[in-house]
Amino acid sequence: MTRGDSYMLNTKLILIDGITGSGKSTTAQFLANQIEENGINVKWYHEQETNHPLEYGEDVEVFGSQAERERFIGTIPKIWRQFVERVRQSEEVHIIESHLLQDTVRILFQNNLEEVIITDFVQEIEDIIKPLNPALIYFHQQDADRSIRRVWKRRGDVWKKWFIDSDIQTPYVKESGLTGEIGVIKLWSDYQTFTNQLFEKYQFNKLAVENSACEWDKYRQQILNFLELNSVVENRDLTLEEKKRYCGTYKEQEGKLECTVKLLDSNLVCDLIWPNIRILPVKTGDRRLFYLESFPVFIKFKENEEGCIKMLSLSGKRKNLEGKKMFKL
Repeated sequence: MTRGDSYMLNTKLILIDGITGSGKSTTAQFLANQIEENGINVKWYHEQETNHPLEYGEDVEVFGSQAERERFIGTIPKIWRQFVERVRQSEEVHIIESHLLQDTVRILFQNNLEEVIITDFVQEIEDIIKPLNPALIYFHQQDADRSIRRVWKRRGDVWKKWFIDSDIQTPYVKESGLTGEIGVIKLWSDYQTFTNQLFEKYQFNKLAVENSACEWDKYRQQILNFLELNSVVENRDLTLEEKKRYCGTYKEQEGKLECTVKLLDSNLVCDLIWPNIRILPVKTGDRRLFYLESFPVFIKFKENEEGCIKMLSLSGKRKNLEGKKMFKL
């Protein structure tokens, strides 16, 4: 695919998948920036963004009935067909995270559907997306137990509790005879084993990345090579003194939203969604405009008349954050 003097692998659909916390969103955001900097039109859809074109419409983790199961299996391919038709008519490369496997196949797997039903479903989706010449980037880890526990530590106790409380209700965990953390780890470990097998069967461009070592510079170069993209510097540098200007606690005047911006290993981070998410400056334009790593969220800091940071405002497509304003305490 070319635009002017720029080129990349001939695809209109980049799929990024793997188990939870494997780096899908961070990589999708990185690729969106790289593709755009290479002069190619691109659209990244965060897994949880508002009005996602592949959103099922219901938050389903456990099927309550046979009818609910059949509705899910029948509806997802229809949603994909609509999306593919839209993409075929566009001039953009589209980046989709999680919806090929984690948000669809995982639901079927954890509800203990027969393997033949799941593989037929997977084949149907593959047939639907083939006209876009898709390219899949698949993250996997040798030790799923270690990987999931690392994610729990990274995202904090509140997120961990929500994660476990949700997964222990699934038929897969209940019928395993295991409970709590052990049951959830088994679910994700067995699910990854299954998706490893599915990956081998896909008949389109694909790249598997074993990323247990967290050597992200190396992984990113592998991905850029796979997509035949040139590497472009993403962000402008800030001095330590510039970063310190933004540090502090911010809170809504009316509402419960609150976050703290601080320095961690010389990086600006905040706890807007979970602890220590990096805040990165946009490459060009307003020097007070930043984006949240891994999320479609922009943060614009505003100064008072004395030039001190007094507030921040949020924009983007993250549910429940668009248009929010917080003032520095």
